[in-house]
Amino acid sequence: MKLRSVWVFHLNTGACNGCDIEILDVLTPYYDVERLGVKLVSTPRHAHALLVTGPLTRQSYYSAKRAYEAMPPKPRIVIAIGTCACSGGIFYNSYAVRRESERLGLEYPRAGGTSEFLPVDVYIPGCPPRPEEILYGLALLLGVAERKLSPRHYTEEEFTLPRTQFKAWVEVILKARIRKELGYFDGYRLLERFMRLVDVAETPEALKRLVEEEKLKEKDSRLKYGLDKLYDYYLEVVRVYEDILSQKRRVLRVQK
Repeated sequence: MKLRSVWVFHLNTGACNGCDIEILDVLTPYYDVERLGVKLVSTPRHAHALLVTGPLTRQSYYSAKRAYEAMPPKPRIVIAIGTCACSGGIFYNSYAVRRESERLGLEYPRAGGTSEFLPVDVYIPGCPPRPEEILYGLALLLGVAERKLSPRHYTEEEFTLPRTQFKAWVEVILKARIRKELGYFDGYRLLERFMRLVDVAETPEALKRLVEEEKLKEKDSRLKYGLDKLYDYYLEVVRVYEDILSQKRRVLRVQK
């Protein structure tokens, strides 16, 4: 099941509050886990996932069991946060920690922690784990980490040099103006065509000639009108830029 967002319920089964503080840190605007679609809810009935901190003590066992059973049957995810929740930590052999009776045989390793009674889907170890580690575990659950870390190979044909600072500045101004003329959809696509002509043309005259050739290929009169407007706007922006540059040179007494 692929999740786009996940609602979580925080459950403390005997932690020292070290992990709980780190979970609170993840929820603050600094780390802002909600941008990944993770939302903390106040009841397990609304939760997709259970964030468990601390070893499973005898006192908390039945409460934890009721919380787990109250969750919707699917996806019912369990995330163990911290060493105590993952393996029992320093309390793994304590009399206060809950053990399943059938797992007390000497030949069976004492797992401890949340996995003693719940099927854990994600383990986030650490004492306590750092907020970045908690974020990484949640990103793995949502598939975000896989998409971010998957390698991408660029071929030489696909690689294009970024625009110069001046052309990028011009494009931002033209984008605002053509949006008012033709709207977002047609305006932005036409601006991409126009900027390709700007990249090729070396002089305003050459650009004018390319624009006229582009208009002959175009059947839509709106787009022809847009090309003319873009050309006029482009000349206006270049003229303003050269005026500002000449004023700076005069102030700084710099020769051209």
